[in-house]
Amino acid sequence: MTDHVTQSVRDGRRAGLAMLVGLALGLVAANSPLADTYALIHHLPLRVGPVAWAIEAPLIEWINQGLLTVFFFLIGIHTNNELTRGTLSEPGAAVLPASAAVGGMIVPAAIYLGLNAGETIALRGWAIPIATDIVLVLGVLSLCSGQVGPAIVAFATAAAIFDDLGSVAVIALFYGELDQLLPLWIVAGGSAGLLLLNRTRKASLVPYLFFGCVLWAGLIMTGLEGAVAGAIVGFSLPLSSFPSKAAARAEQRISPFALFFVVPVFTFFNGGIVLDFVPADPQAWSVAIGIAIALIVGKPLGILGGTLLALRLRIGTLPPDTSLRDLFGVALLAGVGFTMSLFIVGAAFDAAPIAATAKLAVVSSSAIAALLGILSFNLRRSVGR
Repeated sequence: MTDHVTQSVRDGRRAGLAMLVGLALGLVAANSPLADTYALIHHLPLRVGPVAWAIEAPLIEWINQGLLTVFFFLIGIHTNNELTRGTLSEPGAAVLPASAAVGGMIVPAAIYLGLNAGETIALRGWAIPIATDIVLVLGVLSLCSGQVGPAIVAFATAAAIFDDLGSVAVIALFYGELDQLLPLWIVAGGSAGLLLLNRTRKASLVPYLFFGCVLWAGLIMTGLEGAVAGAIVGFSLPLSSFPSKAAARAEQRISPFALFFVVPVFTFFNGGIVLDFVPADPQAWSVAIGIAIALIVGKPLGILGGTLLALRLRIGTLPPDTSLRDLFGVALLAGVGFTMSLFIVGAAFDAAPIAATAKLAVVSSSAIAALLGILSFNLRRSVGR
């Protein structure tokens, strides 16, 4: 497991850097003489498919709903692999990070809802602070490699996996509008096909991709978030019926494209926040404050609360050679939202000032959470155990 964790940290460092480069370029483009060109490309209309069934949408929607499906598929197959053969295959090993992840979703959401009570539009963003960006967390942990053991990295990775899985479920259930009957039947058909393939232990990727495309099209037509179809397909694969190393090879092939192209492109087009404005809408500030407090304060409290509850109920155990003090830094790093949080911002808010303020709050709060996590690990090393 140590080699696997080391490789994950190394990949996280590189992918995190690529993600930050995409964000930096997006910020530069949106706040420079290139701003008009950036906006033009951002909303460039694209039409895909036969005339009768064509889907037309701006480029940003094809990125968020189409290209990002690959990243969601990576999340799904990675989670599936960890639950089937990896660090989460033993029930006892999965309970503690799962409990931590649940706490890390409930508490930030509750804080956000409390701070925005009565604000109808702002309440749409309640799920923004529930997410943790596994790529950036692994990237930050790589900077603390001298102070962080493999068990801590494995716990952080597992908690982030459950967090991502919960975020995908929230996006699918709470964001989007169900206003047509035919697309619902298409969604049901795609889902039923995937379920049937899973139950019959079909060990071929092609039919899963076919029904995944059906599911994706149905989700798009209903107004729901189509990208989550990728996670559903990845999670539906019966990995125990595939060759033992098939999932690992699939991850190795998909990861470079997903982490070094899809995610940087996503951050480039979603992170282009115009910085020279002061939002007049008080709800924009309310959203920003709610996101900041929920990510920086609520996330650590939720992660630690969920961990302590599982330990108190004796349904989970700490990783080997770790203590609660070791997990404090991980709890702080859980406030690094970013990719999934930015995605939820786009799904929650149509008003440009509120969406821009929310994105800025996500980026700045994630940076603060990362710095606090690094500081915590450095302090732990200096004072010893």
